[in-house]
Amino acid sequence: MAKKKTGKVVSKSAAKAVKKAKAAQKVERKEKKKSTKSKDEEGTTKTLRASLTSDDGKAYFYGDVFRYSPEKDEWRKFVSPTCPGPRSAHAVVASPAGGGKLYLFGGEFSSLYQNSFHHYRDFWCFDISTHTWERIETKVRPTARSGHRMAMWKHYIVLFGGFYDPGLKTNYLNDLWLFDTQEYKWKQVEFKDNDRKPSPRSGFSFLPTPEGILLHGGYCKEYVKGSRPVGVMLDDTWFLRHVLVTNSVLCLGHN
Repeated sequence: MAKKKTGKVVSKSAAKAVKKAKAAQKVERKEKKKSTKSKDEEGTTKTLRASLTSDDGKAYFYGDVFRYSPEKDEWRKFVSPTCPGPRSAHAVVASPAGGGKLYLFGGEFSSLYQNSFHHYRDFWCFDISTHTWERIETKVRPTARSGHRMAMWKHYIVLFGGFYDPGLKTNYLNDLWLFDTQEYKWKQVEFKDNDRKPSPRSGFSFLPTPEGILLHGGYCKEYVKGSRPVGVMLDDTWFLRHVLVTNSVLCLGHN
């Protein structure tokens, strides 16, 4: 059995923890600097996708892509020279076409103490067979946002809702977008004023079916002048049916 070197082990562990924290802070400063260069900056680094953890009251964003193999009970990390920057609250949807692809849109990055946020509007495709990222550039696309949802329906990526927080007030969204994976084009679905549609929200369930997409619940804030905003948990259900022949969209609501 190996002998325990308690004094040295503690010292090395502490040193590694400090080094890791400093490295995370360095990445955060670099990403924040990038995000202020332009209102439409989407940042690219040599790390991959994203999640957020919070230790000691600080926010740390990571950019990793892992693949899990149930047969081997094994995780594998993929690294690509071109990839999205670290973020959280983005949306990802999978498509079986071309050997399997993952599409990512938007998300957010914050300062270390989450005092300020930067929302992304970049759009990426991860090829599962080659383990590489490709950034999809289009003139027309959804605005920057977090907390939105996407669903794959036929060869369309359907994107709905989310929120954008410039600092003074959280703006919740209820716009609907379609991305054609064959033509590589975004199109916003326009609704008339009297059309039925879900209210602005984020964090909802968005599930595809053969006939359309089912939306349930979500979250938003109600703002009353002179009072603090109140969080609202939504419990309504909607069904989105896209009629390709007439290029129209029908929303059926149910509480």
